[in-house]
Amino acid sequence: MKLKFIINNLDNQLNNMVIESSSFLSTAIVVIDASIKNNTATFISHIHIHNHSITKTIHHAVHVTSSEAELFTIRCGIN
Repeated sequence: MKLKFIINNLDNQLNNMVIESSSFLSTAIVVIDASIKNNTATFISHIHIHNHSITKTIHHAVHVTSSEAELFTIRCGIN
């Protein structure tokens, strides 16, 4: 129940951010997801810029271990 509330709250915050940013023509909205399975990293990004369709980009990198990915995120300051 608590998790559902948190997800709904985050969903509302994201909706509000998108609505606010859509009023600025120079704002881009970027949504990113990444995962590692069987030493293959998959990185998916969805990019939306005012009055343009959403662009989906998929990148794959092979021979990636979880520890390498963790060290990369620490080095780049990614949460």
